Amino acid sequence: MDMRRVVLLAGGVAIAGAGFIFGAKSSGAEPKASIDGAPLPAEEAATYQGLIDKQIVDLHSRATIDLQLDKLKRVDDHYEAPLRDGRRARLTLDPDLQELAEKLLDESRAPRGAIVAMTPDGKILAFAGRRTEEPKGAKKGTFDYHLVTDVWAPAASVFKLVTASALINAGYDPQAKVCYHGGVRSVMESNLADSKSDRNCETLGYGVAHSNNAILGKLAYQNLEPKMLDRTARDLGFANVLQTSLGVKATCGELALPQQKDLEYAKAAAGFHGSRLSVLGGAVLSATFAGGGAQPVPRLIESINGKPFAVAPPKRVLSKEVAQTVGKMMVQTCESGSAARAFRSAKYEVAGKTGTLTTYKPFYIEHSWFVGFAPADEPQIVVSVLLGNPENWWLRGNEAAKRMIDRAIQRAADRASEKGDSAARRNR
Repeated sequence: MDMRRVVLLAGGVAIAGAGFIFGAKSSGAEPKASIDGAPLPAEEAATYQGLIDKQIVDLHSRATIDLQLDKLKRVDDHYEAPLRDGRRARLTLDPDLQELAEKLLDESRAPRGAIVAMTPDGKILAFAGRRTEEPKGAKKGTFDYHLVTDVWAPAASVFKLVTASALINAGYDPQAKVCYHGGVRSVMESNLADSKSDRNCETLGYGVAHSNNAILGKLAYQNLEPKMLDRTARDLGFANVLQTSLGVKATCGELALPQQKDLEYAKAAAGFHGSRLSVLGGAVLSATFAGGGAQPVPRLIESINGKPFAVAPPKRVLSKEVAQTVGKMMVQTCESGSAARAFRSAKYEVAGKTGTLTTYKPFYIEHSWFVGFAPADEPQIVVSVLLGNPENWWLRGNEAAKRMIDRAIQRAADRASEKGDSAARRNR
């Protein structure tokens, strides 16, 4: 059984007890077994491959790993949580980033909110959800990890990343210009056909960066079959369910896209309806572009009772060329588009996508999304932020994401400096 088969059978799940982590480079090459990222000799890799195959069989014959995240606890320099069967799991969470995520959710005062931060290969560094009893939000809230793992919000304009990927896959030239009118807040029937009102002409990248609905709706209506959009969304994880890699059940997203070309299809392509996304799903989606089209399996468990926890390798869901092209559009979002104000002071290039959409059930919520990664050329950190804000809000998703990214990159720089100092002392 090869590793691609492993991913298929496991559905992107983790395999406990091997003590080795399997990874694949984003080039699309066959995955190689590794310990701490170092490739193993071929004969050893084959041995460990046999172990991992066996454990998938064992996994399906055992009870699901059931992590009790409501009993999450910091222990010295790490976090732990019990399993329902009495074992204890050491988690991948970074205490500094976890505490910052919780602090930002408190600052937001949003009635619903969640933040995920992880490395591009899927190691989760922050995993925080918060809710309040008051529909208008409050200073005091309750930790609720379900706001990370469950789907409770529309994908909004984050879905434009899917539409852009599908268009490029279908052969649309991302450098071509499309003429349009309006599109800042809606998509109308008049936006779908060329018109004398089309006085502005821009590229697909401009449409993604500025969240222009008319551009994305028109391009999808004129150039993209509904089945292709649906397939691309599913490839990118919108219908995936993750479980034992996290120790808890998690859904990446939900789809109900129109299957005929009409105004509703154009609206769905722009993100108005037909797609929902979890905050964890937003992180997985962003990591896919950070990884050049290779989608990682998010992992929260580092070890169980001291035994390392292994996960399936990334799987390629987009070509490297398509992922990099869309990634550049995400950079444009933070340089000159809808997130430019939040990231204008950044000392590094950030790739991201915003999304904003209001719903009224069970009460008024303005969903403020940001998914992205940084630095754009050599990603170190992936973030997904969703704040379900009331009418009077305190914080936007992209503002919270900026602070998470800044802290993560600063910590990486500090660790590198410490290693350099240690090496210099040893060489004296």
